[in-house]
Amino acid sequence: MQELRSTEILDNEIRAEARRKAEKVLKRAEEECAQILAGVDKRIEQACAEKNEFYAKKLAAFEKDVTASVPLEKQRMSVSFVQTELIKAVNKYLEKLGEEKRLELVLNSCDKAVLNGRQFNAYIYGFDKDKAGSKLESVLGIKPASIVQTEFSRTIIEDDIGLEKNEGIILETTDKSMRCRLTLTQVFAGIMDKYRAQLTQALFDGNVAFGGAQ
Repeated sequence: MQELRSTEILDNEIRAEARRKAEKVLKRAEEECAQILAGVDKRIEQACAEKNEFYAKKLAAFEKDVTASVPLEKQRMSVSFVQTELIKAVNKYLEKLGEEKRLELVLNSCDKAVLNGRQFNAYIYGFDKDKAGSKLESVLGIKPASIVQTEFSRTIIEDDIGLEKNEGIILETTDKSMRCRLTLTQVFAGIMDKYRAQLTQALFDGNVAFGGAQ
């Protein structure tokens, strides 16, 4: 009987020891899990902070670029608007002027000293060929060796500034050593470059300002 009790006590002690060890293991596991979870939360928090900082810097850089570009874009649009309105005004003026006056306008832009008794072939575009030939003789005192009807920018490359009347005369010496360009494009490109500020003032009564005005 004594032996049975001793066995029962030993068994209970073994069970109690096993339970203590199991509890200790479980407690350690819980602590480790808590540490792991805390580390995960910390890493997530750190990653979120880094991402927020990254995107905040990106947004700040974008806002800076946009802020810097707005004045430039405003100036570009102002210049473009003024140029468009000036060309519209020039086109209206040329329409009212009539062909004969436009012809005289391009011929009067020529420095007669450049001609210096040379013999020229004349290439006419936009203007009536016969009228142009007659005006060349009466205004500039030259009688071309030949008069050829051509097209804008065909005989010589020209910038298209937006004129509706692409009219002009190209004088070329018979030995092809010199060309003289007498065109509306040339005349009004020069006028707008030289008197842009004054033209803008007259057209808009000072209500439009833009960079680079002469």
